[in-house]
Amino acid sequence: MSIIIISSDVAETEAMIAEKVAEEKGYALLDRRVLHDAANRYGVKPERLNDALDNRPSLLRRLPPRQWRYCLACIEAEVLDRLLADNIVCRDVGAHLYVNGVSHAMKIRVLTGKQACREAAEREGGSLEKVEKQRSRINRRRTAWSMAAYQKDEADPAGYDLVVSLDQIDPVEAVRTIVGASAYRKFQSMTYSTKCLTDLALAAQVRAALLKSMSDMQVQARDGSVVVTTRALNRRKREKVETIKQLAGQIPGVGYVEVHVRNNIFGKAG
Repeated sequence: MSIIIISSDVAETEAMIAEKVAEEKGYALLDRRVLHDAANRYGVKPERLNDALDNRPSLLRRLPPRQWRYCLACIEAEVLDRLLADNIVCRDVGAHLYVNGVSHAMKIRVLTGKQACREAAEREGGSLEKVEKQRSRINRRRTAWSMAAYQKDEADPAGYDLVVSLDQIDPVEAVRTIVGASAYRKFQSMTYSTKCLTDLALAAQVRAALLKSMSDMQVQARDGSVVVTTRALNRRKREKVETIKQLAGQIPGVGYVEVHVRNNIFGKAG
């Protein structure tokens, strides 16, 4: 049992590779269709969740930073909860950036390279230079988004277990390579790695519940014990701690809540 998380510099390539890998493995495919369930679960419009995955916060888009963070937290909570089932291929929901410390979650980066640009130029009847500039612009925007959301550059190969270049092998061989690598013992679920994922999922659910009405929340979970770190004005500390404990304690699986509050030196309560 394993989880395969696929990311690519071209969305169409990512979708194609993920679908083929899921088919070869007999795994379920987890993608943006999950946003409808997340929207129903957390009371957010699916369009807002979709927008949060594509764009940074913007007043012009009516997606202020606080709402953006909440949308991302809702997506994380829903995705991590789904990943607990194992035997899943996941794409297009940012999981490669927030599924951390889970050894049986194999992260793949697929690079399309120049050949894909040439093929796109031929299909679209444009120049290779134009296609390359367009893709470079999209990738810069994606990097800016991933840095804003998770302080990570999603194009950094160090964040992946396997990087596949389609300049070197064709898509069919890429699928075979990914399927073969997923059979390695390292990427099979074990008691410890499953526990790590369970802890991540619980922390994400608590964080989503808290960010609905508050801001600046860091949440860690371990074996049902939850530690929340936040900021508050001195006069609001006790009230905020009580609210956090009440909200977090309502999440199934939470047995203990500890809250650490730092002084809010900017004088704003969240």
